[in-house]
Amino acid sequence: MGPLSRRPMQHIDRRELYTNLETRIQYLHSFLDFSSRTSLSPDLPLFILWYANHVISTGDIEALISGAKYLRALIPAVVNIVYKKLLQYDITARAFETRSTAYEGPMDGNIDEDSPQILHRKRFLRVYLDKLCSDPGTMAFWEYLDNVGMMHVGQGRVHALHVEYVHIGATLSFIQDVMTEAILSHPRLKMDGKIGLVKALSKVIWIQNDLFAKWYVRDGDEFAKERLVPEIEPEGSLPGKQSLHHGHEQQREDEEASSAMDSCPFKHLSTQTRETDADPLQHRSTE
Repeated sequence: MGPLSRRPMQHIDRRELYTNLETRIQYLHSFLDFSSRTSLSPDLPLFILWYANHVISTGDIEALISGAKYLRALIPAVVNIVYKKLLQYDITARAFETRSTAYEGPMDGNIDEDSPQILHRKRFLRVYLDKLCSDPGTMAFWEYLDNVGMMHVGQGRVHALHVEYVHIGATLSFIQDVMTEAILSHPRLKMDGKIGLVKALSKVIWIQNDLFAKWYVRDGDEFAKERLVPEIEPEGSLPGKQSLHHGHEQQREDEEASSAMDSCPFKHLSTQTRETDADPLQHRSTE
């Protein structure tokens, strides 16, 4: 039996990783095997193609698109759980005590989950999580995530916002943990659907983590002058499009989110669901 053939080593241009977002995303997609089923090369070994077609029901992109409706149902509860966590520590709550954004409303000195500035920030997290439920097969999706990283280091905004990276990483991990538990506890999703959705969402969150780190760490600083200079955008616009609603529409969203504080994200499902399949996030909401 002859030696196994090895696939040729891919070349990754280091300069491009730090100066070209599309190159960085393509590298991360390749490294994490984040793909669509239709992108599988026919030159792969037959056993891999068989495994992909018979064991893996969908690719990552298809899993996220098909599972978007389940993820969106979680958003109001997830937002409330995340801010409950952020307000447990003075070092994370401190970020909401100063006007570091375009928010011009009243500031509550004794911050809680219903403080005006917290309700304002919850709107942005809802928009962000909703964006995660859109099509990751477009470059605009990843440009949005990159802009989210940029704005947290005080760039690209008239009102600079700066959050230290340790809190960013912890929050992303917490969001991943909450959503993973909810997906795996879903009473209607089949196991292969749960696995595909958890895997795909985890890859997106880790790529988002990299796109935060990209703006925080100093790796590649020698190419700093070659990076694109970010444009200053009004708060609520990423990138170049308004993503945060205002007026009556926003008031309605706030009321709906408030009512979801302790409600089941799957309340729209049949009441015949077994009692053991109750709200997967209920225990977190009441902790």
